[in-house]
Amino acid sequence: MTVGGPVAVGGPVTAGSRVRGSGAVRVVVLVVAGVLVAGCTAGAADGSASPRRSANPGSMGTPTATSAASAEPSGTSARPSPVPSVHSEGGTRVLEYGDLVVRATPEGDGVRTEIAVTNTYQRKATYSVQITVADGAGWTAYDRFWLQGVPPGATRRDEAVIGSAEMGPAPRVPKIYVDEFSPLVDGE
Repeated sequence: MTVGGPVAVGGPVTAGSRVRGSGAVRVVVLVVAGVLVAGCTAGAADGSASPRRSANPGSMGTPTATSAASAEPSGTSARPSPVPSVHSEGGTRVLEYGDLVVRATPEGDGVRTEIAVTNTYQRKATYSVQITVADGAGWTAYDRFWLQGVPPGATRRDEAVIGSAEMGPAPRVPKIYVDEFSPLVDGE
């Protein structure tokens, strides 16, 4: 099983969010997250602390030191940390982060957030993804996505409106944070 922990810090999280999946799924995710406190990094082999930064360069995330850990299945080599890329497509902000693409489009009642994950492993994988959307001035909301049984080479998508009308106007230029991007690769 391969587990990567949080890949970015998105700042404080407030109301206006949903958590998907059954209680058992959430328990498994929490147990895995508890065992592996930090994400995979290139410096994981020496056990040194390395800073985590926001997946949205220049945004409100603050770096925090964590010790890195990685659990790769036999026959699968450790992957380097991906480099985030952020751009706009009309009114939509797009974050590309390795095998993950996040699109955030402001709407009247929140930010429509679409994720797409491509399984580049040689085995079926399940992905736990938590995305935070913010404006950098106090409006912050998140959602968790659970993409189960993605076959090798396939891309799975999901979407949700993050935030709500009660939170006030949605950000016109949303900042996107990847709080967690954890692939769980089927065992041997």
